[in-house]
Amino acid sequence: MPCSAFVLVNIGKMKQIDDEIIYRALKGQATPEEERLIAEWYEEDKEKCSQRTETIHKIIDLTELADMENKFPSVSASNKKKQGTRTTKTKTRSSFLAAATAAAVVFAVVTGYLSHKFTYDSIASRMTVIEVPYGEHFTVTLPDSSTVHLNSGTTIEYPVIFKKERREVKLTGEAMFDVTHNENRPFIVKTFASEVKVFGTKFNVLADIEHDLFSTTLIEGCVKVTNPADSEHRDIILYPNDVVQIENGIVTMDRIHDARDLCWTQGLIQIDGKTFDRLMYDFEKAFGVAIDIHRQELPDISKVGGKIRINDGIDNALRILQMTADFEFMIEGQDVTIY
Repeated sequence: MPCSAFVLVNIGKMKQIDDEIIYRALKGQATPEEERLIAEWYEEDKEKCSQRTETIHKIIDLTELADMENKFPSVSASNKKKQGTRTTKTKTRSSFLAAATAAAVVFAVVTGYLSHKFTYDSIASRMTVIEVPYGEHFTVTLPDSSTVHLNSGTTIEYPVIFKKERREVKLTGEAMFDVTHNENRPFIVKTFASEVKVFGTKFNVLADIEHDLFSTTLIEGCVKVTNPADSEHRDIILYPNDVVQIENGIVTMDRIHDARDLCWTQGLIQIDGKTFDRLMYDFEKAFGVAIDIHRQELPDISKVGGKIRINDGIDNALRILQMTADFEFMIEGQDVTIY
């Protein structure tokens, strides 16, 4: 049954609720008046309200499950990291995540009323966490219709409904954000090193805790980056093509011309400007493998440039790199050894 169909329910003498209002409430898009109507309906007839809400929830659930299945047909299990010590958590299929998120919202809508008032903040405190396995890319639509393209090995945390005064997410890893404009509700990306504040724009954020590296690249609009480590230059304003980087506490500014550092969104790995061990780290994330380097001196790739296509696989990537760097390699399953 389509969500746009109307089913009117009488509440008292003057009030009525239809499926579209319930749908918007479940998606976090209802007005305060619509939230109040649902609260009063729930107080008057808890059984009918619960049954009708559950029906709409199932429609949303099935729709989102189908959409998520098309986007993410499979999710890899645990992935070993180099030196054989680091693993990622086993992931269930993304469809179960969508179901869990929808279930959390419907539970809050049905039971989250107090004294006829919809407890919006209590729902906004319910968090969804998505962890992208190595070798995978995910695209996620946030509660405000903003989209986020997540790179391999990235974790994002966000509420099932954004708070009324701001939209806030937490990020570890790398993501490209395309934020829906709302000048009354700033969008904030919190990372280990800094915060990025916007109202509606497109930008890339890298928050690499392992290498103590943070960067933001602005594609469209305007963003403010907060640097808590520097009281004199605490707020940094970026304009299109600006790049700010914080590495080991040192802030640098630059501009991009061809967005080469963002080629991961096109399924490519950029080689320019990377050391061999850093490139191997990027290979681990992109291909979902564990790379162990068995040599005292690292190959010199300082003069090597270009891009490598991820879809062609780790074997092809290493063979291309061999043309300009002195090393041998062996692949056994998901384990790669560099000699």
